[in-house]
Amino acid sequence: MGIFKKRQPGGAESPDPHLTFFSISTANHFRALTRQVFAELGYEVTVYPDHAVDGTGRKFGFWNIAATCSPQPEPAWRSLISVHLQQRLRSFDAPSPFDTVPAADIPGHTFARLYDESSIPGLGNHPYREFAPGVVEMLALDLPESVAVFRHENARTFGGWEALRKQGMANLAGLKTELLEKVTSPENASFNILMGSSFYTASRALLLPGLATELTGKQVREDFGWLMSIPSRHQLMFHVIEDDSVLAALNNMAILTARGYSDSPGQISPYVYWWNGTGYDQLTHAGEDRRMRVRIEPGFQRVLEAVTAQKPAER
Repeated sequence: MGIFKKRQPGGAESPDPHLTFFSISTANHFRALTRQVFAELGYEVTVYPDHAVDGTGRKFGFWNIAATCSPQPEPAWRSLISVHLQQRLRSFDAPSPFDTVPAADIPGHTFARLYDESSIPGLGNHPYREFAPGVVEMLALDLPESVAVFRHENARTFGGWEALRKQGMANLAGLKTELLEKVTSPENASFNILMGSSFYTASRALLLPGLATELTGKQVREDFGWLMSIPSRHQLMFHVIEDDSVLAALNNMAILTARGYSDSPGQISPYVYWWNGTGYDQLTHAGEDRRMRVRIEPGFQRVLEAVTAQKPAER
């Protein structure tokens, strides 16, 4: 799995503002092709820049299937889009998995999972907690062909938020590490990227800082904390703060996080966060020109002053 591939089909043409891994003309071709596939399946839809809506008001987002199509040759797109839409249509028409999966099987298929807060319609209908600014932790029922998010009534039926979350965290901890890559910048600052095909790779951020120690052997100083980003469901980045290399690590993480968010299915957040001892502070922010900038608040400034004053640790 490549880390971050910035694709702009169509040569030097500007990227499409809604499907950023396509050029504008290629994105328009993708939308037209998707409309055609809907018609072949018997559905008339209204196409918008990042989604389509059918006659009953059902919404079909483009981002994930567009990200799947992007690295593939265009002749393969029609088949990929057709398979994706048929899966989505089946999920709309299928009975709720909470009514069909045996109760005894629910715990083994339950995962704590991180989502972009803005991507969840009717968020108040679900049990959740804020994990970081713009990111929420929810409960997901993982099935072979779909993922269902627990609603309040589902959680009550199967043991409540606390019991389900405990099981969901245990299931996260049981996942295998698919690929861990250490990235070292020209300034000799390093951070780690955990990648995998699992829909729950990024959600392993819930296991920090223990996960960082398990994977790298580094002990986390609670007074310094760590940097973390989750550009998509398949990527988790982290840097354990030890010395003044943190600024270079932050700058490089900011670049790769924004690229990963723009290039990947299952977007979560384009920002880098810092653990302040009780929760996450957002360190990077998008300007009006869409470029990422670092904003240093007093708490993180104190950490920078502390690591700058000490003798650099062995790297």
